[in-house]
Amino acid sequence: MKNKKSLDQKYLQKIENIGFQPVFILGLHRSGTSILYKMLTTTGRFNSVTAYHIINYDELLHNATNGKEDVAKKKLTIFFKEQNQSDRGIDRLKITADFAEEYGFLLAERTLDSRIVNKNKTLFSDMCKKIQFISGNNKPILLKNPLDFSNFLYIKKQFSNAKFVFIHRHPFKTLSSIIKAIRFLINEYSPYMAQLSTLYTRVFNNLLLRYSLKPLTNSISSIGMILLTLYSTRSTNYYLKNIHKLPKEYYIDVTYEELCKSPNEIMSKIMESLDMKIDADMDFTTYIQPRKTNLDSSTVHLKRFIFKIMKKYFAKFDYKLDID
Repeated sequence: MKNKKSLDQKYLQKIENIGFQPVFILGLHRSGTSILYKMLTTTGRFNSVTAYHIINYDELLHNATNGKEDVAKKKLTIFFKEQNQSDRGIDRLKITADFAEEYGFLLAERTLDSRIVNKNKTLFSDMCKKIQFISGNNKPILLKNPLDFSNFLYIKKQFSNAKFVFIHRHPFKTLSSIIKAIRFLINEYSPYMAQLSTLYTRVFNNLLLRYSLKPLTNSISSIGMILLTLYSTRSTNYYLKNIHKLPKEYYIDVTYEELCKSPNEIMSKIMESLDMKIDADMDFTTYIQPRKTNLDSSTVHLKRFIFKIMKKYFAKFDYKLDID
């Protein structure tokens, strides 16, 4: 992520008085946040944070003001194609400059913290203001960052008009998908991820560090899955303990399973909770592509441990121990 602060510096006064309405999609990693983000973005009712916004952050105002935005986006999309990376590798979601992405990458790149905290809340606000300004409309800003799943009360305190869409998925499926994604990114270099995170590049290029991480994500090892389960449990416990503190008119809960089974109904439900409507002819079933997903063996070996430690979360959404 190149630093081009000088390009936007003289345009910053343009965003000083810009307001924005944030709508956060939150849930554990691999819980369905990305596909929900894509589906909500296609309604045309939101301004989303894209790969272009993150990678070219310091030239957004400059490019928009000088008619260079389309050229910059095209250049970025061509770069991904030249790297033979049509999707993220960890899933089938196609990559372009306009791919809806996590704002946490920008926060981590500049402040070493992926969550919204005191030291980067101004950066987060400026990002939203820039996107709102260059979009030329007053649509809500749609935002996604799984790491802020256990941070929603702080976010609500800092941005009182914030609304939330929480998505949940069976923990076995979520944890299995996370460990597979980490394993993939450790073993296969991702030019796309490298554009979003210099930390990823440093880790991948550090052979000693990278190979020391491999045993943690090995399918026959339990260490990585135990650590991942403990971390995820902290997030789900935070949610269970604090969700009642959010006024009901500011959030909605959906599950990945519901979204896959009844996409049109769930999307209508979400939009209604946000006081928004969808075009009557929109069909979201095309975004759901059912396929068999086998649990990673590290997940299978630790089913009972995961169920026990996350029992309250399982109960909350009626998730069962017996699942393939």
